[in-house]
Amino acid sequence: MQSTLRTLQLARISRTLAAAGRQGVQRPAVRLSSTKAPSHTWAEATARNPAFAVERDLPGPKSRKKEIAIFVGVAAVTWGVSTLVAFNYQRMTSTPVTAALFTARHNDEIREVFGTQLNFASAFPWISGDISHLKGFVDVEFDVVGTKGVQGHLVLRSRRIGRQNGEWETQEFYVRAPDGRTVNCL
Repeated sequence: MQSTLRTLQLARISRTLAAAGRQGVQRPAVRLSSTKAPSHTWAEATARNPAFAVERDLPGPKSRKKEIAIFVGVAAVTWGVSTLVAFNYQRMTSTPVTAALFTARHNDEIREVFGTQLNFASAFPWISGDISHLKGFVDVEFDVVGTKGVQGHLVLRSRRIGRQNGEWETQEFYVRAPDGRTVNCL
């Protein structure tokens, strides 16, 4: 009886494996059992077979509102900070600011107070004010420091007289020392 059962099991397994091979399905690892025949085979495991189908509803879509809100917030802050840094860099490298720093560097009174080399107070200085070549005005202020370690505040205000090709008139150009003394650069 056991030999007959064993023969039937082997015949069933070989038919299943042959059918799986013809269908291009990868053969499963088969474990022969002497007590019980497998209840389902690999060839029977299809989506159309109700014995293998799972009857349940799919989960609803996950809400991503929080993730999107965080992304938009971080993107807005990054964009805003980048814009401020770009505009400040544009003011820092503009012709009026570099010319003002050059002129102040070579002023004898400023050399006495601040030292021989006058430069921006930090590696990334904040240039306050506006520069508009098109509208014809320069109004900037920034901190400077010399080789003596004394920190000051440079102010430059200039307007263009006439239309686009007019001359520029400097209204204020001075460096204020920490003790309150003002050195005029005009």
